[in-house]
Parts: sequence; C-alpha cells; structure tokens
Amino acid sequence: MNQHATRVNDTTIRVPVSLLKPGMFVCRLDRPWLGTPFLMQGFLIQTNAEIGTLTDLCNQVYVDTQKSLISLQSQKRKRFSRRPIDDHFQYTPAIDREIAKTGLKSVLPVYSQTVKTLRSCFQEYAKNQLISAPILEQQIDHCLNAVLLNGPAMAWLSRVKSHSQYTSEHSMHVSMLAMVFAVHCGWSKEEARNAGLAGLLFDLGKLRIPQQILNKPGPLSESEWELFHDHPKWGRYYLEKSGFNHSVVEAAYYHHERPDGTGYPAKRVGSQTPILARLIRILDSFDAITSYRSYAQEKTIFEATKLLYRGRGTSYDQHLVDQFIAMIGVYPVGTIVELSTGEIAVVIGQNNDRKLLPKVSVVRDKNKNPTREKLVNLKDIVDENGQARIAIKSMLNDGSFGLYMKDYTKQLLIS
Repeated sequence: MNQHATRVNDTTIRVPVSLLKPGMFVCRLDRPWLGTPFLMQGFLIQTNAEIGTLTDLCNQVYVDTQKSLISLQSQKRKRFSRRPIDDHFQYTPAIDREIAKTGLKSVLPVYSQTVKTLRSCFQEYAKNQLISAPILEQQIDHCLNAVLLNGPAMAWLSRVKSHSQYTSEHSMHVSMLAMVFAVHCGWSKEEARNAGLAGLLFDLGKLRIPQQILNKPGPLSESEWELFHDHPKWGRYYLEKSGFNHSVVEAAYYHHERPDGTGYPAKRVGSQTPILARLIRILDSFDAITSYRSYAQEKTIFEATKLLYRGRGTSYDQHLVDQFIAMIGVYPVGTIVELSTGEIAVVIGQNNDRKLLPKVSVVRDKNKNPTREKLVNLKDIVDENGQARIAIKSMLNDGSFGLYMKDYTKQLLIS
C-alpha cells in the first residue's frame, strides 16, 4: 500500500491513515460518512483516539491543508514538513458552522428539485391517477447520492418545516430519513433506494381523501374513519398501476400495521409486516409528531422519540425504534434548544466525547429577544472543577420565540 500522501488539488491531499496526526482537518473519507461516529462532513483531528477510529474505518482519508493546524507541505525525503504543535486543539463552533453551511449548499439543489418533482407528480396523479415511476426513481437516485455524500445535511433539511406545504414536505422528510437510516444501518444501495421511494409515496392513497377530512381538527366520524382506512388500499392500487416495484408497493400498503396485530388493513403481527413498511411507520409518526398539523400539537424531537420508545413492541418495531433513536442522537444538529442561561440556540455541531454538551449558535438572549449570533462550544464552558457551567435546559418546537429553522437555514446559507 502507498504510504505517502498524494496531492489531489491545491487544498486537498490524500493521506494513508498510518500518517495521520492531531491537527489535520479531514474533509473526506474513502467511505460514506454515515455509519461512522463523525456526524458532519469534515472534522479536525484532536486526539489519538480519533486516529484509531479512522484507522479502523478507512485505509486513507482526504485532508484539507488550509483548515489543518499543522503544515502539510511535502518535501523531498520527508513525508511531511511540520512545525511543533500542542497536544490539544480547539475545534471551534465556527468550523462546525462553516461545515454545516457548505454541506447544506451542496445538497439543497437536489432537495429542492425533488420537492418540485414530487409536487408535479402529485398534480399529474390528480389528473390521470398515474405517477411517473421513471422520473421519481431517477430523482431518488440523485437524493441517495446526496445522502451518501452528506447525510447530516440532508437530515438537517428534514427539520426545515413549513405550515403550508405539509403533505409534500412530510413525504420528502420521511423519504430522506428513510435513506439516511438505510445507509446508517448498512442496507444495500437498492434497499436504500426503495426506502427513499417508499418514503415519498407511502401516503399516495390519501390524495383520494377530501382535505376537510385530512385536516379536520376534531374526531372523525365512523364513516370518515372508514374512508381514511381505505387509503393504503388505494395507494397500493395506484402504485402497482404506475409500475413501482413490489417492496415500495408493500411498504405503502402495510405501513399502518402494528407489531401487536391491532393495525390495518390486514392486522399483521410482528415480522409478518415487511421491514420497509415497519420502518416507514416509525418515520411517518416521527415527522408527523414533530410537525405542525391542524389537529394535533407539535412536539419536540425528545418528546417524539419518547413516544416511539414507549410504543416499542406494540405500536412500533422494537429493534428499528432502537436503531432510529441511536441514529438521530440526543441533540441532533439542526434542532432548537433553550440553554440553562435562558438563551435560545440552534445545535450546529457535536462533541463525540460529551454528547450532552454540543456546539450551538445562540440567536436569542435570555429575554428571548433576537441577538447577534454567538457560537459556543458548551463543552468548553466549565468551572474550576471541570463541571459544565451552561447546559441544555430543554428542546423547543420549531417557531418557538419566533425562531424557525427555515429562516435560520436561509440566513446561514446567505451569510
């Protein structure tokens, strides 16, 4: 194996893992980021433990010479020319913010085009009761490639919500989460592709239900429930008619089944329900619970995961729920939190060794008024005994104190 660094371009070199040192900024792996402990695309090596993790996962990585804190200029008879450095490095929240910004810019065109394509397909379905399978399959391929390159940024976009476009956005969010989950769990590319398609189309049959029933703020009547319970059947019919594969059709038909056999339309028990349908049920519930709906109060990610956890084995597949909660983590990047100081912030980065003390962007002061953005690594704010002085008090809903992830993301992209 080549044990020398190779220059890729003016700012990037390809480095065998045996040559990694603290202070190098890893901008790319020789494998997808998902399924690794590194939650954003790019990080500064601070410890030998991180080098050990990279050695277990990769043969070589790509290093950004401009963001690295040591000199990486190659010289004759030397692998690297480097100056003495400290044992510890400050991986600042500013770098996390820049990584998030770069990642979002890279995946936003694919995300936007997929939403546009999905809405166009839904409009075509309303006219002709057909969905163009080749068009959506091609668009999902683009989305899956974006997930493989930068899954955290795609997951961030699943937390950008609108009060006026719930149906198409909900399908898009479920689709993205399904692909991120599939890659996280090591499913094949074909399985991840089917997961993305199923996420887009699992509720297709609801387009036959009048909006006044779907958005009814009060309880449904018996006849309305009967009509609502028919939507998986209609979804299966039109997906088969449009030529989608069996896995996608089954996911749409069975996504309301429950492990305890009390679901519908077939009252299947446990693993009798296809795994993709069991996954879509979890993601459908998660995104719905954390979204604004006319008939239900929006809940935080913490509250949603608690509900999923309580429903393990009865409402939701136990193993898949455990995997999903492990994937999204304690405080996912792109969520709104209140700090113990009373300030309001957005989580922009993680600390793998202190997951309860992430890196945040403070955007509201203790009186909940807009303030100039302040980037803080909560792990670094400690007292003389090394105890955290500022902690996260609670997670907040999107829109709390006038802070919407849609607006924050837009401001981040143009800053």
